[in-house]
Amino acid sequence: MSGSRAQEHSSPPPSDAGAVASRRGYKFQDHVAVHFILRMIADPDLANVECETADDIVLTWSDVPLGRPEYVQVKTADADSKWSQKEVCKRAIAGQPTSLIEKSLLCDSKRANARFRIVTQRGVNKSLACIEAELNRRVKNSSVESLGRKFAKKYSTQSANGHDLAYWTANTVWQAVGSMDALIAKNQQALARLAEQHGANPTHSHTVTIYENLLNWADAAASASRVTNPDDKIISRDGALERWSGHMASTTAAQRRTSKPYRVRTEQFFAELHHISEAEIRRALSGYDARYDQQRWRSKELAEYLADWLPELALKASELVEVQHLNMRLKRRGALNEIRRHRNIDPSRLLGEVLLHAVLRHHFQSEPIACKLFYNTLDGTKPFGNAHIVHRVDGDELWLGHSTVCDGSSYDAVVSTIVEEFERLADPEFLKAEREVIVTLREPHHLLPTSLEKAFERYAPIDDLLDVLSICVLVGYDSNVLAGGFNDGYRQKLVQEVSARYEEIKPRLPSSVATLRVHVFLIPTECVKTLTGHFLRAIEEA
Repeated sequence: MSGSRAQEHSSPPPSDAGAVASRRGYKFQDHVAVHFILRMIADPDLANVECETADDIVLTWSDVPLGRPEYVQVKTADADSKWSQKEVCKRAIAGQPTSLIEKSLLCDSKRANARFRIVTQRGVNKSLACIEAELNRRVKNSSVESLGRKFAKKYSTQSANGHDLAYWTANTVWQAVGSMDALIAKNQQALARLAEQHGANPTHSHTVTIYENLLNWADAAASASRVTNPDDKIISRDGALERWSGHMASTTAAQRRTSKPYRVRTEQFFAELHHISEAEIRRALSGYDARYDQQRWRSKELAEYLADWLPELALKASELVEVQHLNMRLKRRGALNEIRRHRNIDPSRLLGEVLLHAVLRHHFQSEPIACKLFYNTLDGTKPFGNAHIVHRVDGDELWLGHSTVCDGSSYDAVVSTIVEEFERLADPEFLKAEREVIVTLREPHHLLPTSLEKAFERYAPIDDLLDVLSICVLVGYDSNVLAGGFNDGYRQKLVQEVSARYEEIKPRLPSSVATLRVHVFLIPTECVKTLTGHFLRAIEEA
């Protein structure tokens, strides 16, 4: 039996000879260090992670009164086979305690209660499998004791604290982590889970950025001088938590910069009443029913539902993403103040635009491009109040909409006015101005990627815009059917009514829009005047 005993002498002074002085770039060891830094952030019992001090990595645990060290050796030796007893017992220098297990044991020189860990890319064979389990999950195992006796019999090496290889075996965990790429992937998954537990959800690119920052930190600690900067080699939990908090704050800020506020789930109010699609002439109709509740038409409920959409109609996307429970009232008040500031907007138009906004958002999962309702061009003309992107599998569409509500006496005049405004679509200068408004007001980083970017370019041909354009007109009107009150057959009569209204509107559309997609939305109401009153009160009471 060959054997040796650690000499009884004081530890040599710190030195920068060897690994620290010769580091070039990142090492597998740095990724292992990040693994433990992330674990330390999650586990309050892990107090410190030291890089290249008494061992490759030294962990300090505070789960016992005086604390305990865990000495971590990181091995990347290339081989096709799994680690074996023969390999871990092989001495680099004959007659000297230079085998893997001895060098790990000899790290036990100062602090009591030492534990050990071997981190490798390759796994172990059956002869070492008994030390793979974490100590707190390891039941009394005769295989571990047998292996420890075998090692102690082979080498009589003892640490400065008087421990032999049987002690080392009983207090060692062998952790195989796979290739460097596999370890990086596991670390980044752990980072993402940890961020989620702290209420953040970093994007993949931001996860990579945070990870690289931690990796640089581990590399700097490993590269720091043991002689002149020994404190820099120690990464404490307090320091890690402080750095982590900064990353989480950056994540929250990054989320606000790129958050997609229009992807939130919207609540349904209307029931689809009737739909007609006439692809051959590029025309369509959608009718919606606000429905009855205990034989009472839901005028007040509809008004309150529409008032809830006002912040989204009046605020920019960048303002919407900042809404949270502490400032919700303030943001809502800001939206309503913006509406009140534009008293020149006719209430019927405001109600109509909110109706169209709500329908497009819920039933077409659209994304509003810009808050256009209050925008005037330089020449004083008003653009279309609603501008939305509707995402399609075969290509996204730009929906420009005009809408209003009108009572029975003004229906024909209102529809005529809306139809006349469509004549402007034949004017390239108007479309250029409309595109300029959209480009000026929209915030693309808060919207999903779209295939419309080329059409939005300032100097793109207007034909590019017309190719993706859909025109929508919404009219909320006094319904003769609903005016008669509830009856079991009202929905069938409403279908007949909106179909007839649609057939009346179609031939009145100007020839200038003959080649464009036009979608007509009709919303029958029991009484537009009553609905408008409820809507204005809902705004004032908000």
